[in-house]
Amino acid sequence: MIGGFSRSIFHAQPGQLLTSLVIDALFLFLIGPTSGWATAVYIIFLPGFDLVSAVASFWNYVKDYRAGKLN
Repeated sequence: MIGGFSRSIFHAQPGQLLTSLVIDALFLFLIGPTSGWATAVYIIFLPGFDLVSAVASFWNYVKDYRAGKLN
């Protein structure tokens, strides 16, 4: 299960990452954290995970490109 999860999240396309970021922004504006602690938790979990996913996806893209796996 973890193998499938890592392949889908950490090999994300730019459109998928943008969609995830837009959803995070909608959550921010619709729900709106009310305290400093809630804002910090929001930033760590939602956009923070998107950043980790983007960096890992970019790294995997470069690794696959160097190995000649991309067309």
